[in-house]
Amino acid sequence: MKVKIFVILLVTLFFTIACNRKEGEEKDVLKYYNSSGTYIGPNHSHYKQFKEYDFTTEEQWDSLNHLTQHTKSVTRYAVHKDYRTFGWHVFSKGSAYKSYDFSLLWGISYFSYMVNEQTGGYDNIHQWKTTALVDSAKVNKCKVFLTVSSFGEKKNAIFLKNQKAQNTLADSLAILLALRKADGINIDFEGVSSKYKKEFSDFVVKLSNHLHKENPKYMVSLALYAVDYHNIFDIKAIDTSIDFYTLMAYDYYGAFSKHAGPVSPLRSSSIWGEHSIESSVDYYLKEGISPSKLIVGLPYYGDAWITEGTSVPSKAKKFISHDMYSTTQELLDTKKYKISFDTVSSTRYGIYKEKGVIKQLWFDDSLSLSLKYDWIKEKKLSGVGIWALGYDHGDTDLWELLADKFGQEK
Repeated sequence: MKVKIFVILLVTLFFTIACNRKEGEEKDVLKYYNSSGTYIGPNHSHYKQFKEYDFTTEEQWDSLNHLTQHTKSVTRYAVHKDYRTFGWHVFSKGSAYKSYDFSLLWGISYFSYMVNEQTGGYDNIHQWKTTALVDSAKVNKCKVFLTVSSFGEKKNAIFLKNQKAQNTLADSLAILLALRKADGINIDFEGVSSKYKKEFSDFVVKLSNHLHKENPKYMVSLALYAVDYHNIFDIKAIDTSIDFYTLMAYDYYGAFSKHAGPVSPLRSSSIWGEHSIESSVDYYLKEGISPSKLIVGLPYYGDAWITEGTSVPSKAKKFISHDMYSTTQELLDTKKYKISFDTVSSTRYGIYKEKGVIKQLWFDDSLSLSLKYDWIKEKKLSGVGIWALGYDHGDTDLWELLADKFGQEK
C-alpha cells in the first residue's frame, strides 16, 4: 500500500512539474504580446517610439537625430545577380539614406504606410511623397518598395472585417506606387488574431491581385514573424500571390525575456532554446515557401539588460534598451565592456560591471553577421534583409561586409 501511495505521489508530482513548466513556457510565449494581444517587435516598438513626432521634413528628423554629416563607403561592388539584399529605411532616420551604398542593395522599403483601420487610408506616410531616397535608389537600379503596416489585434480585427477599407487601401497604394514609380509593397501586419487567419489570407490575395492588375510588374512581399506562435500565415493559400517573403529573424530575446541573450541566434540549442534563425527558416520551408523566395532579415541593433550575474546565460533583472549598431559601437568604444563571442548562437556579447550593477549587451557585428550570411548562402536562400538601414550610421564596416558576401565587381 505504501508503495502504491508513493507511486501515485510521484506521478502526481511529475505531472504538476510538467504542467507548471508548460504554463511557464506559455507565459514566455505570451510575453511577445501585450494584454491586448499586440505583438511588440522592433518594427512596432520603433513606430511607437516616434509616432508622436509631427515632423513634415527629413531635416526635422535629422535635427532630432543630431545627424549633420554622411559617411559613405566607396566600393567597386554592386549586389550579385544571384542574391537579393533588402533593407528597410525607417521614416525617423531622415536623410540617413545619403550614406547608403544603393549599388549593394537589390531593394529598399520605406517604412511605412500606417493603415487606418476604419478607412483603409493612411494615418501617416511620412515623407514618402517627397523623399529623395526613391530617386537615389533608382539611379543605382535598386528596387523601391513601400512598407504597409498595421499593429495590434484590435486594429487588425476592425480592418480585416471591413471590405470597403481594404478596397480603399488597395486603391491608395496603387496611387502612391505610381506617384513614385515604385516597384511594390512589403506587408507588415503584426498582432493578427488567429481568429482572423482566413480573413488575413483573403486580404493578402485580394491586395496582390489588385496591384498586379494595376501593374503586372509590381511585386508584393510579406513580412513573416520569427515564430508564428498564433499560426497566422496560411502559406498554401497566399503563396502564389506573394513574390517574396521577408523573415523578421530577430527579437528571439528581448524585453520579454527572463534571461539576457542573443537577439538573433543562428541555431537552436539547449542553452538558448528551440527557436533560432535555422528553426524559423526550416519551419517556413516546410510550410511550402521556396528557398528562392525567402529573404532572411537580420538585426542592425542589439539589446541591453541589467542581469543578476556575469554568467551566460544570466537572469535578467531589467531590460534597458534596443540599441542601434552605431550606439552599440559607441558603448564599446568606452572600453568598459568585456567583449566575447558566443559560439553557440554565433553572436557577440559584452559584460560590464560597476558598483555592483552588471550589464549585458548582446549584438551582431561584422563577425557574427558574416557567419549568418554564409549560412544563408549555404541554404541557397534568396538573400538577406536588414532591420534597419541607417542604424549603422557613420560606420562602413557592415557595407564592406555586404560587398564581400553578396557583391560582385561593377
